[in-house]
Amino acid sequence: MANHHLLLILLVSASAATSLASVTPSSSPYSTVYELLEKYSFPRGILPEGVQDYALQRDGSFEVSLPGGCEINVGGFTLRYEGNMHGNIQSMLINELTGVSVKVAIKWVSINAVERHGDQLIFNAIVISKSFPVNKFSASPRCNRVPEIAK
Repeated sequence: MANHHLLLILLVSASAATSLASVTPSSSPYSTVYELLEKYSFPRGILPEGVQDYALQRDGSFEVSLPGGCEINVGGFTLRYEGNMHGNIQSMLINELTGVSVKVAIKWVSINAVERHGDQLIFNAIVISKSFPVNKFSASPRCNRVPEIAK
């Protein structure tokens, strides 16, 4: 479970880049961001339940919006999702993540990338890297709302 949360934080915190054109849920062939994740070979469970909106640019940059910030506690890890997350997605790689962090000891550490290698997901957070089985992320977890986390 802790592995699942770390992956979620990494994915959600992607940093948005400018692009030529936007694909929104209404114009996208994917009705949900969870379906979009699967198109890029990521399990839907790397994002928590409750995504309100998302935008995908032609260059792969994206933004994901939750109703507000939230945290997930799993296996001794606390993952934090801000209300707005940004990043860049391509097949089996999410990089330039912003808006997702993991608590390590007493400090919050940003997750900056998630990679898929076969049946493993690798989460990268500055100087830390952790691998988890893809099947640990088959379902989206519920988030505990934290009002003081930025929307």
